[in-house]
Amino acid sequence: MSAFPLSILANGHLLIDTDHPQARVCITALQAFSRITAYTGRYVRARLDRTSLWNAAATGLHSEDVVTALQEWSGALDARILRTINTLMERWGALVLTGQPDALMLVVHDPLGALVLLRDERLHVVFGQELAPGCYRIDAAQRGIIKQLLVHRGWPVIDNADTRHGTALDVRWNDTITLYPYQQHAVDAALASSHGVVVLPPGSGKTYIGVALVAALEQHALIVTSSRAAAQQWHDSVARATTIEPAALAVYRRQASLAAVTVTTYQQLIRAPQALLDAEWGVIIYDEVHTLPAPVFRTTAALQSLRRYGLSATLVREDGHINDVYSLVGPQRYTVPWRTLEQAGYIAPVQCIAVTVAHSATERAQYLAAFPRQYGRIAAMASAKLTVLQALADRHRDASILVIGQYIEQLQQCAALTGWPLLTGNTPEAERQALYDAFRTGQAARLIVSKVGNQAIDLPNATVLIQLSGAYGSRQEEAQRLGRVLRVHQGETAFFYSLMTTQTREIEDNFQRQRFLVAQGYRYDTLDGASL
Repeated sequence: MSAFPLSILANGHLLIDTDHPQARVCITALQAFSRITAYTGRYVRARLDRTSLWNAAATGLHSEDVVTALQEWSGALDARILRTINTLMERWGALVLTGQPDALMLVVHDPLGALVLLRDERLHVVFGQELAPGCYRIDAAQRGIIKQLLVHRGWPVIDNADTRHGTALDVRWNDTITLYPYQQHAVDAALASSHGVVVLPPGSGKTYIGVALVAALEQHALIVTSSRAAAQQWHDSVARATTIEPAALAVYRRQASLAAVTVTTYQQLIRAPQALLDAEWGVIIYDEVHTLPAPVFRTTAALQSLRRYGLSATLVREDGHINDVYSLVGPQRYTVPWRTLEQAGYIAPVQCIAVTVAHSATERAQYLAAFPRQYGRIAAMASAKLTVLQALADRHRDASILVIGQYIEQLQQCAALTGWPLLTGNTPEAERQALYDAFRTGQAARLIVSKVGNQAIDLPNATVLIQLSGAYGSRQEEAQRLGRVLRVHQGETAFFYSLMTTQTREIEDNFQRQRFLVAQGYRYDTLDGASL
């Protein structure tokens, strides 16, 4: 074993030996400026990319800090990697937007960089009238699009331009609710800028961070979240944590009236009337900002003159559009590693277990005869998973168990077999709330949910989650689902079971799904379902 836990490969990728006694500390340190890409047995792979380095710069780190950390954990640093780090991090601060919401200027502090950018024909639309050497007038209506263009060309923009002041709101924080220290630090870090993203694990109270931002700014606010259930939870949290008058708070749906604090969903925002976009908002909160749908990018680009903050547990996207979130909502302003919060007692410790099952002979034949596009569904629907589900329920008979899956047919089979209640996207709103309430209060100790339960639902008493199937290799979904059992339960360990069918593509998909959580320091034990 090397004296150092970190090896830096010639291509700039980072390799952390998890057998090294300092591996976990090393991974935590590297998360400040790198991106974990894979877990391959004994080793965790990471890489330095421009977004991770720019996020580091946004939180106050310098290239010297990154270089020092890499040298400390690896013992040496190749000159080419040193140059790459310096080049990328020096671009943070090279382009700065200043001015008023309707009179923007782009100031270029890097003359050589300006020359490179001006020669790029794709960026001619960015640079308007040159007001002074290195200072260009910018079309205010193109504020978001310009930042998107530049970040795609490899140049981040620091947006220091003023934002509009929305209509004043008489609201204060309710002192009966106390923020944890890390929540207050997140609020302070966000308020230090007009835009940015707070990244914390599920169950750590990001909703109250958003509510505290609204209370601190005392301006009309638009809160956008991922589902109707989440919108109602935001509504209730604002009412509970602030002094807002009931008439000043509303959940917006079709043809509904707007309130001083309006909560809506991304789907509603896609087809929102112009009145919603033109309202005198002072701040926009994007909940679960990593799920920001591509059709909302244009709307988000048009709302750049407002204060805007994103909240996320998993700042990753499988579609590669994370840079759009970065440029339109803002860089990462505050984060704390999941295991750090666990060790401090703020979120529950979780044991992750990958449970393998086998196809029956008939199912195996069907799988081998199928087209590749059918592999995922056939693998996920293995009948043995329902047998394992019952065995796990017996193992945790005194626990509150949440069962989640991708395929409605599979979940219906599970409900028919067990008699447990099933909640899907088609469940009427009143029935959905009744099922959630029964599970929260302990009247029902079992609940089956479709992918509507992936995120932004508050089921604090769940201590066991059994994942029957998922959306292929989605790291985001895996992490969000584990988040359903992260609420603290008097030191009790929670369990996250992920069922997968051997000799199918589901094994490969699950290794991909686990990458984000492994980066956070979680380890998956493997259990043969036949042994249960």
